[in-house]
Amino acid sequence: MKLPQELAKQSTDKFLDVFKNLYEHSPWFVEQSIERVLIDEKYNNLEIFHELLCEIMLASDTDMQNNLITAHPMLAGKKAQNNELTDFSTTEQKSAGLNNCTDDEIKLFEKLNEEYFSKFSFPFIMAVKEKNKSEIISSFLMRKYNSKEEERANALEQINKIAWLRIKEIYGK
Repeated sequence: MKLPQELAKQSTDKFLDVFKNLYEHSPWFVEQSIERVLIDEKYNNLEIFHELLCEIMLASDTDMQNNLITAHPMLAGKKAQNNELTDFSTTEQKSAGLNNCTDDEIKLFEKLNEEYFSKFSFPFIMAVKEKNKSEIISSFLMRKYNSKEEERANALEQINKIAWLRIKEIYGK
């Protein structure tokens, strides 16, 4: 796989195709990076490329951030059960064992998702790759006591972690 600037120079369409799903159903953050990536080879460094994307996402307006947050699926939710997740989300939830939930675990996740969404009006977001079910449940239980502002900040931080994990997956790291 070519590095980010090399991809962008080859074809902006190819660049977008490779990176458009770093941010769940929100390709505009990647689209906004193209001009800067094209003019500086430092973006061939994956960490620096990720920092650029984080900067763009965190500097975007509240509506764009809110749309990004609400674009995320519920963990072990109906979309997962019905195989309606993006390829990245499917892989991530599977890596955490969320595809192998017992009926009781599904009920627990449904309850936690519902309680969380009811309080915060957006889904619980966590970079679940390399986590297990009990770590995820613990995070649910701890984070439900946060304020809406704290959880919004947590969601954005976790989204950027997810983007980094997806970049690493693209490059087999």
